[in-house]
Amino acid sequence: MKIAITLILYILAFFWGCTKLRGKGRQLHRLWLGCILVYCAYINICGMTRTPFISVGILYTAFFQPIGRAIIYWLGG
Repeated sequence: MKIAITLILYILAFFWGCTKLRGKGRQLHRLWLGCILVYCAYINICGMTRTPFISVGILYTAFFQPIGRAIIYWLGG
């Protein structure tokens, strides 16, 4: 039930946001708004069901943190 309510609220937020977007390039902005809201809904639902999800933090942990440690090690730290 919580997931259904969450999805309904995200859909309402999308339609409300689409009404606020006006002017040149609004179709592209609506696409970006939809992508952002879908990603937010995905993370929110994964949090409710306690399932692992892909985020920007995983990219940092997987790639940049080991590279930073290697650089610090090479510099003698």
